[in-house]
Amino acid sequence: MEGRFGWKRRIGVVLTALVLLGVAAGTLWAEVPSAYEEGWRFGVAYRSEVAGNLAVMHDASVARGIDRTAVLSAAREREALFREVLPAKVEWMRGVADGAGVPYEDVLLYNAADRLMTGFVGECTTFVASGKALAGGKGTLIAKNRDLGPNTLSEVAMEEGGTFAATDAYKAAYIDIPQAETAYRFVGSRSAGRWGYGMGINEHQVTVADNDAPTRDELAFDKGLHDNDYVRLVLERAKTAREGVEVLTKLTEKYGQAWNSIIFEIGDPNELWIVEVSGKRWVAKQYRDTFTARSNQFQITDDYDLAAEDLLSFAQSKGWIGKDVTGKINFRAVYGTTELYPEDNENLEDRPAAETLYNTEMRYRRAMELLQGISGRISPAAMLPLMRDHYDTYPLPSGKVLELKQVPYYSTPLAQDERQEWMTAFPEEDTVKVSVFPRAICHHAFEGITAATAILSARPDVPNELGLMLHAYMQPCNSLFIPFYTGASSLDGRYSTPEAGSRFFQISKMAFGSHELYHAPLRIVFDPYEASLFKDMEAMEKEYQRLKKDGADEEAQALLDEFLYARWDSALAAADEGLTRMLEAAAASSAWSR
Repeated sequence: MEGRFGWKRRIGVVLTALVLLGVAAGTLWAEVPSAYEEGWRFGVAYRSEVAGNLAVMHDASVARGIDRTAVLSAAREREALFREVLPAKVEWMRGVADGAGVPYEDVLLYNAADRLMTGFVGECTTFVASGKALAGGKGTLIAKNRDLGPNTLSEVAMEEGGTFAATDAYKAAYIDIPQAETAYRFVGSRSAGRWGYGMGINEHQVTVADNDAPTRDELAFDKGLHDNDYVRLVLERAKTAREGVEVLTKLTEKYGQAWNSIIFEIGDPNELWIVEVSGKRWVAKQYRDTFTARSNQFQITDDYDLAAEDLLSFAQSKGWIGKDVTGKINFRAVYGTTELYPEDNENLEDRPAAETLYNTEMRYRRAMELLQGISGRISPAAMLPLMRDHYDTYPLPSGKVLELKQVPYYSTPLAQDERQEWMTAFPEEDTVKVSVFPRAICHHAFEGITAATAILSARPDVPNELGLMLHAYMQPCNSLFIPFYTGASSLDGRYSTPEAGSRFFQISKMAFGSHELYHAPLRIVFDPYEASLFKDMEAMEKEYQRLKKDGADEEAQALLDEFLYARWDSALAAADEGLTRMLEAAAASSAWSR
């Protein structure tokens, strides 16, 4: 999950063109004489859409009372980093501005400081399981729906790792820290063009994901580490989950967490840990032969296995617990609060304590209910319907029960507001009272969406090259899961750029509010892909291991690569067919007959 100031990264580019409805997937990454000309052509082709998105950003910033001058100054700092690391993207932005006839500064703000202008949106839901809770009785599984802003595009990338000199620096979002001597190879999911990652798996089958949570603790802000930096650092530096805990906690104690607290889920073929980080304090718990879930609040109470040395003394210094308290404390009761992104570290003593938050607690309970239903049978395949969950029913605080029946809220009659157009009496209040919005695990909304999903599987009975990430772009209910193995020789460039994501972005935008019209046509295409996927993976993995056992390493590698490229090709072909079927469904729904 991205932080409030997630735009402040070394490669913090959210490509404006890629968040426009109707983008042709091949357009952006076709070869062109220059990045400027590529941007110019796009600006000309999508002039009205570019202007519309910039207008939305402007209106949101006005509503929030944002000082444009201050934000533009910060965006210029990002621009300098873009020039250093990705100069072609600066030229591309200039081309978009000239082609669309809009100020370059607006395009820069959209790409470098969109969240500071419009505000943070998005939450995440993560499922974890280990050992006997899994269908195979061993290994670990982490499955995360990554919720972000409505115009976020994701990409899958493979980092090769390598060795570094003692003087080399790791360029995190806000600060530089010493680079490790060795960085491990990994594959992960990130926002398009970013440096850090939201989730991934490395060459040792160490898996990592994370969720935001509010804290009463002192935060480091732009002097500390961003959550996506942490994810990448663990993937690069840990050979086991326990080492991942060590990497996280030592970095936390030295540099501190940036703008909010973070919950990290870390697995390997044998162990599963959750670390809940609060400023420079933390607790960690190992989960054995069980399952649990995380939304956006602390869940660890006094049952942690490890903790920061100053966990109690810091809380005592702020008056959160008595001076005579010894032993373990209820971590979430003492360190949890209500504000996710505080502006400063003043008056920590006055930040209210809060163990649970309404919406995030509802998602946590639903996630636990779903896991309980498949306990002992949890597998990547069994997780698919959980990642796609929109609630069967949803109880409101009044006692009323919403019958959602697995339809996203904004596609149900509950979200319709046409009646406001035809009100006969003038309203006496400025606001319209509506029911509580049930934020589902598979999230669809105006202000935020599930932008990507990853199911990370670490298994002790397979070679590390078969460490698996199943990845879906956008909301998984209208998408399909695509396999990525850590042992792949390379990664298809359509996936490591936003080309693949842009196809599913179009599907998501078209389907919003019309789930019942478009869902069935998409599943007709996507379900057969997934139905054969798990059978084919099992057969391929079995043959791969046989070849490796026989010493036929080159044949095994070729088998793995051919399998992946075939699946990557067919996934994009399925996305194209899905779009075609959606258009056919739209045409049929509007046809008249007499």
